Amino acid sequence: MAQVLYIIGAIILNVCGHSFLKAGMNRVGPLSGGIIEYSLKTLSTPFILLGLFSYVASVSLYMLVLSRTDLSYAYPLLMSIGYALIVLVSFLIFKEPFSAYKWVGIVLILIGVVLVGK
Repeated sequence: MAQVLYIIGAIILNVCGHSFLKAGMNRVGPLSGGIIEYSLKTLSTPFILLGLFSYVASVSLYMLVLSRTDLSYAYPLLMSIGYALIVLVSFLIFKEPFSAYKWVGIVLILIGVVLVGK
């Protein structure tokens, strides 16, 4: 049971990492000026720092998961559910387009994970 909670935690932190980085980069904007100034601006943005922290925490939990379960189970689960959640977050929070093709893709990915997990 603990490994399931660790996997869920790793997935949530991974999705948060992507979401915070996107929010941060929306504030920073595209590359402009010198690379040093742009890098400093990027690394001083709170959402970017939250995103990086979320990634480190996600990897830490994922390493714990890998110490207790098979890679062939953990990795597909983490990546596929994370991908599905990212599509939903990008639609709900960032107002990115969401088509019927994406719904079909998410369903197929989740079906694939169920099959791989058996």
